[in-house]
Amino acid sequence: MSDQYTVLYVEDDSSSAEILSLYLAQANMQVVHFDNAPDAHRALQNLTFELAILDVMLPGGDGRELLKEAVMRNIPTIMVTAKVSETDRLEGFEFGADDYVCKPYSPREVISRAKALCKRSYRGQQSAALLFDGLSINLESKSVTVAKHTPALTAVEFELLLTMAKQPHQVFSRAQLIEQVWGSDAPITDRAVDTHLANLRKKLGDSKAEPKFIATRYGQGYQFIARKVSS
Repeated sequence: MSDQYTVLYVEDDSSSAEILSLYLAQANMQVVHFDNAPDAHRALQNLTFELAILDVMLPGGDGRELLKEAVMRNIPTIMVTAKVSETDRLEGFEFGADDYVCKPYSPREVISRAKALCKRSYRGQQSAALLFDGLSINLESKSVTVAKHTPALTAVEFELLLTMAKQPHQVFSRAQLIEQVWGSDAPITDRAVDTHLANLRKKLGDSKAEPKFIATRYGQGYQFIARKVSS
């Protein structure tokens, strides 16, 4: 992976698109911009992207449908929208968004989040895997295998899992997970952490009542509990 990332940017407001595209280019990111959902959909099918920045309300479709497709293709995704309620943000996370920016926004803030998400998603890893009872975590492909199935995790879901799996005896508070996965200054709420972990558990086939991988420690946080096995 080179230091330059190819970004799918979908925004129908021409002024906003021009400004953010300039900032992305200055940050050494190659921008592929579309102002409607159908063209962006075709691009997702035919091109390779390291990041997607998607508006929600788009001509010819819904940005959330593009989000679902990006998640299926393991593309880290930032949603950009005028909807500002916590419910809207949580809905975006439930669809698989890695980050969520509300309009009006500072272009510098979007660039900062984009850089952080790309570095977190594509940072160099040794070709190795963490092996646990019923679960393997591949550090090179950033994928997991559970019960002979490879669920499609978002970048944030993978990072949450990896953060806890590397320290299976530690109980992580929500604040600790926010600091390690998003950064201490990220505007991520405790409920957003819970939503990401609920999605992760579902994809792993895990149960909150009878957990195999991630246990809830009430009043404390979360703990990875699977038994590690030798490679």
